[in-house]
Amino acid sequence: MVAPHDSKSFTIAQDSSVYYGGGYWNDLPQVREYIEGRSTNKPATRWFQHLKQVHGDKPFTKALILNCGNGWVERDLLREGIALETVGIDISEDLLDQARKEAADSGLNARYYARDINTADLPEDGYDLVVNFAAAHHIAHIDKVLRRVAEVLPEDGVFVSVDYVGPHRNQYGYEQWEAASRLNASLPEKYRSSFSYPHLPTMLAGDPTEAIHSELILETTQRYFRLEELNPVGGGLAYLVLSHNAGLHADPEAPEQDAIIRQVLADDAAWTKDHDPLFVFFWGHPDKAVLADTERLAGWSREEEEREERATRNGGED
Repeated sequence: MVAPHDSKSFTIAQDSSVYYGGGYWNDLPQVREYIEGRSTNKPATRWFQHLKQVHGDKPFTKALILNCGNGWVERDLLREGIALETVGIDISEDLLDQARKEAADSGLNARYYARDINTADLPEDGYDLVVNFAAAHHIAHIDKVLRRVAEVLPEDGVFVSVDYVGPHRNQYGYEQWEAASRLNASLPEKYRSSFSYPHLPTMLAGDPTEAIHSELILETTQRYFRLEELNPVGGGLAYLVLSHNAGLHADPEAPEQDAIIRQVLADDAAWTKDHDPLFVFFWGHPDKAVLADTERLAGWSREEEEREERATRNGGED
């Protein structure tokens, strides 16, 4: 049984350290290469470099980063000349302090504000780029926030996202779980993951925002944005088999481990051809016409309010 919580506790993680734990699949260099190549359809090209290319090499004037954490996204955007100035928002004061210090030490034009993203209270204005890097799958009020992003961007502004869009609360379907388990069992014993099916009460206790409405990210984005590019990254098998896999993480570039990791990624790519990916990359422009449709907007707001009220009554499990 999940212990009683106040409504805010289901939308905010109390301990920011949960966001920077090690051992995930993207800590492996082969996986980072895989994610970059599949996000951009260009080898050795990071998502923001690709964005710069499709934007015509002209820097964005001002970028807003949602749930910015320790600020590494802003620093990359500024150092690479993708944006001239950045604004980061996050609920965690300790992470914001880290971000501010890093920016100040590097002389970067970055500003930071403490915000609960679920209120959609975005600071400042004048943005022509908004970035969601692994933030939206932690947002409860996803419609409210993405609607506000569409409002603050101009018609030619860009919303870019690199995120997990898999099952809510990581509650994977039988077919996927069985496929990942078979793949894991096919590896040499010392390189198998000890993964177990995500236990919902434990997830709610550790981070009640994790994958809170991840399945709604694409659907809700497409309400408010015209997507120019949508690339399936994958992860349906590899995320499960390679995350927290101590044997492979110990020395991932050794020949034996490297070969196994690359085979897992090849199997992941094959799986992704016929199944929904866990991770996607996309970018697009706001659809201003939908913001004038007051009846549809009211319906989406009502739907979200009712959903979150049910979640509060049901211990965060809705």
